[in-house]
Amino acid sequence: MDKEFLSWAEFGELVSKLTAAVTELHEQRPFDRIVGISRGGLPIGVSLSHRLNLPFTPVEVKSYKADNSQGDIILDTPQEVLSRCRGHVLLVDDLADSGKTTDFLMSHLRELTQPEITIATLYYKRTSIVKPQFYVEETAKWIVFPWEA
Repeated sequence: MDKEFLSWAEFGELVSKLTAAVTELHEQRPFDRIVGISRGGLPIGVSLSHRLNLPFTPVEVKSYKADNSQGDIILDTPQEVLSRCRGHVLLVDDLADSGKTTDFLMSHLRELTQPEITIATLYYKRTSIVKPQFYVEETAKWIVFPWEA
């Protein structure tokens, strides 16, 4: 698979573009919280949390194994933490790849707290079963983020 290596400067530019995109919605229907899917959504979520002055909740949902293949989806976040994810939630991740972890988390949150969920990612792949309302770029490449290099 074709790989694209992202620098920290490029990451910052993408987050700025994503911030600009979600700000208009935030001004119309304010978000109550940003939820970042671990691990890739954490740097984005923290950055957006500071830029939008919103609380941030990290959520550990994973499906990739050490060899980069997908396995079973695991949600490893205490219920008391997940119970904070209510109201209008901005759910962020680095990219919508298969979309399975995002779909799994949305279903779980809807059962637990019935939030209104808006999804934002830096990248979107057409193979994803979930299409983010906000994304900066569409890609078919394997993105290597600066924290992975």
